[in-house]
Amino acid sequence: MLSGGSLKTEHFAKKHKKASLHINQSTIEPARAIQEFISRHSIGILNIAGSRESKEPGVYEFTKEILVTALAVATAYKR
Repeated sequence: MLSGGSLKTEHFAKKHKKASLHINQSTIEPARAIQEFISRHSIGILNIAGSRESKEPGVYEFTKEILVTALAVATAYKR
């Protein structure tokens, strides 16, 4: 469930007709979901919003790991 800044980001995206994707630690294959999202919507700039580490322990490493994986593959496609 989204709250705080993440919820505001979601509302902002909808208001401005921008694509959005919600990933959490229970998402199956989150890196693949990000890759497909970037490809499907021709994303050039990716905004990341989410909980702080103090509110959701482990979220920093989780986010870093999936972004490194997702973006490494996306970058390889551009070469």
